[in-house]
Amino acid sequence: MPEESIVLFITNSEYGQANVVLAVAYELAQRPNVKVHIASFSPLRKRVAKLNILLAPAANIIEFHEIPGLSFEEALLRHVSSVDGVVHPPGYHGAIKSHGRIVNSMVPWSLEEYHEQLLSIERIVEDANPSRIVVESLLSGGLDVCRKLERPYTVLSPNTPKDLVGMIQPGFRGFWKYPALGSGFSFPVPLHLIPANIALILRMIFTVVTASKMKQLDALRREYGVKGSILEQFSPQVPYILPAMLETEFSGLQVPPNVHLAGPILLPHVPVEECDSQLSEWLSNPGTKTVLINLGSHVTFKPDHVRHIAGGIRTLLDRLPEIQVLWKLMADGEVQSALEEVIGKHVEAGKVKVVDWLEAEPYAVLCHPNISCFVHHGGANSFFEAISAGVPHIVLPIWYDTYDYAQRVETLNIGVWGSPKSAPYAETKEFGDALVKVLGSKEGEAMARNAKALADVYRTKYGGNGRKAAADWITNELNPGRT
Repeated sequence: MPEESIVLFITNSEYGQANVVLAVAYELAQRPNVKVHIASFSPLRKRVAKLNILLAPAANIIEFHEIPGLSFEEALLRHVSSVDGVVHPPGYHGAIKSHGRIVNSMVPWSLEEYHEQLLSIERIVEDANPSRIVVESLLSGGLDVCRKLERPYTVLSPNTPKDLVGMIQPGFRGFWKYPALGSGFSFPVPLHLIPANIALILRMIFTVVTASKMKQLDALRREYGVKGSILEQFSPQVPYILPAMLETEFSGLQVPPNVHLAGPILLPHVPVEECDSQLSEWLSNPGTKTVLINLGSHVTFKPDHVRHIAGGIRTLLDRLPEIQVLWKLMADGEVQSALEEVIGKHVEAGKVKVVDWLEAEPYAVLCHPNISCFVHHGGANSFFEAISAGVPHIVLPIWYDTYDYAQRVETLNIGVWGSPKSAPYAETKEFGDALVKVLGSKEGEAMARNAKALADVYRTKYGGNGRKAAADWITNELNPGRT
């Protein structure tokens, strides 16, 4: 009987980073002779416990190791009054505004906290003694421990190849062809915006490289035993696994052979009809199409913002009465009043359902055949969920890479950027026009066909199961030549 292998995942605890880790950990835990451990901050403990309930009794239970200290989000919130403090508009000046917060957005912990994090993760690695470590790409402490200990490791990222290797493309294309982070520039960058794009990238690099915190972090890391800069994201010697496909990337990007594209890496889900019969019945209304709006847990809704989004919904329903809308939103106080003011009659008529919680996973809802559009903020998980489900997007981006995803759906013609003039918020007419375009025009029909075609590519070319593909690669690293 083969010897048991131990795989240790090291990850941030936030949904956007941890989802791909949990998905692959779930898949690996079902394989014989593989024991899975996850190291993260305390907020992830409950999610691992829920995953173990799904796994039991047929599979190995995942063992959780808590990394002491503040999670990424908890540490970040000391530098801004709320997550809204990271929000910024697109364009040249909007991107420059974002540079002022980028250092703390990359590493929000103090030097002392980062050092303690390194020591804690190292102790976890020594205790677990894994055969392989899988590190989530944004947890620098986990990467540094692997580099110091010279343990075999794989990087698992929730993001796209452009985020990983965009700046090492031939011919300096990362500077002039691909949009600068947070700019919202279209792809390829128009000729007249190339100087601004180059300036933004150089300015961001200068801001980060010259930041006293980054210099102090690198000094701390050298003392700890790690060579190189904390900014060195890519190594040709390390395997990387991403939830992307070549077909979902900006064209022409060259992906190195050590970067494995699995297609969407998604958590297991229970179909809507099995976990929420009332919602399933509502979604299945004959002759209707449904829009799902889920702008994520990070987005804070103020009454004016809600009023504009609701106004866009009203425009849609006035033009296309066969549509219905499911909106995941915490609606109370002034937000509830704004809803009642703008779309109260549509809520009463059952055309708009506003819920603060979905019993079904959002991806399970997306897979319902009557879902015809997904409105999201441009997070990687939301983007890839819609890719897998074959549903057109409307993106309302708010910061950094979410503007890339807004441009990506436009470039691929699988949806629209719903707020190009009003981002990082929304405006009634602009959002309403976007909804009508996707759901009630010939252009929208083409977007729907393209979205379904990409889902078909995921199934036929990539196997339709990104978490299995990722687990296969990791298993092969444990047992070269076998999957």
